[in-house]
Amino acid sequence: MRSFYIWLLTAALATLALFQDRPWKSLEVFDWDEGGYYTYLPSAFIYHDLARADSLEHLANKFGPPRARGIGLHGLPGGKVVSKYPLGVALGELPWFAGAHAYAHLHGDQPNGFSRPYQMSIMLAGLVYGLLGLWVVRKLLLRFFDDGITAWALAGIGLGTNYFDYICYDAAMSHAALFMWQAAMLYCTVRWYETFRWRWAVGVGGFLGMAVLCRFTEILYVIIPLLWGVTSWAALRQRPALLLAHWRQWAVAAAVGAALLSLQFLFWRAASGHWVVDSYGDEYFDFRHPNVIYGLFSYRKGWLLYTPLAGLMLVGLVAAWRRLPAVVVPALVLLPVLLYVTFSWYAWWYGGGFSARPLVSLYPLLALPFAALLLAVRQNGWQPVLRLAIVLCIGLNLWQTWQYAAGILLFDKNTKELYFRNFFHTSL
Repeated sequence: MRSFYIWLLTAALATLALFQDRPWKSLEVFDWDEGGYYTYLPSAFIYHDLARADSLEHLANKFGPPRARGIGLHGLPGGKVVSKYPLGVALGELPWFAGAHAYAHLHGDQPNGFSRPYQMSIMLAGLVYGLLGLWVVRKLLLRFFDDGITAWALAGIGLGTNYFDYICYDAAMSHAALFMWQAAMLYCTVRWYETFRWRWAVGVGGFLGMAVLCRFTEILYVIIPLLWGVTSWAALRQRPALLLAHWRQWAVAAAVGAALLSLQFLFWRAASGHWVVDSYGDEYFDFRHPNVIYGLFSYRKGWLLYTPLAGLMLVGLVAAWRRLPAVVVPALVLLPVLLYVTFSWYAWWYGGGFSARPLVSLYPLLALPFAALLLAVRQNGWQPVLRLAIVLCIGLNLWQTWQYAAGILLFDKNTKELYFRNFFHTSL
């Protein structure tokens, strides 16, 4: 039950952070990426024009704040406008949008898709999806570890990483939903290799399809179901035969994932007349000049600098080789590929956000080696040291997450000097 209480504590703290002192000003939630992900819904269901993503820009000009204009709009021939972001996040937000729209009509709020009921509903969607994902991680951990180990691993993930920021302060971003989809995909992968049942294979295809529909680079996570459980060269050589023996299941799984992804191409066709739209324009990957070192260690947005608990997760891969070897090969193959692709983006810091936000999707997988490390140190007597390190990481993460939300820890332009100058400050 301790892991359940940790989940409840995470949920309580995130809920308090989500609603604490939030003014809910006009368009407050839908600025920058959040608005770009979401604007599919009012365009389709309120303004009845798929190529009217500029509805948010018009309201931003009317109500403010000015920064709401940077939501990633892409112009099409004929004056039409679409969002540069894929539509997966909006698809997940659809039930919440419908509820907010009904509430706005019933209670006299502006039913324009962007007023307070819509803002609150979309933020709640991110909170709920993130917590559902953490619950799935708990279920996964309990399949391999006892409740005590699971509780500490869950505390580290939920409170000691930037996952926490993306289920409360930045809940309208894509990362809470991506965490949930990837946790569900991993759980289905584990269950399929245990049972070889249809439903788990279909779950892998469906959940991975939803993740890719939210963020195209999530397709890299297909490495996990392909390599889960490979622990030797012999097992690797046998893997194609194993998958081919169940080819019908995987064909259906692939069809489900492709059907979900096809929604993006159908949208582009309906909005622009073309099956594929290069909506990112002059934004690009520069694979010849990746910025992996900056992405991991820089004061601007270094993952291991701002989320040092991630380092413990990576160390856990050593312990996992003895205690949960099934996770090691997929993690070791996925990690370098994912880091290389992620930090080859021309804006490797990914704009506003706390720590390296594209890597939040990785935490369900890394929760397993992290738990293996906890088990290893419990058996060799180093448990108090590791627990102290986890508590310190949690304290640092919660403090810096609050500083980030308060504008003290700069979200994009931080330097070493500013970092240490403001470290203990409660105002900028």
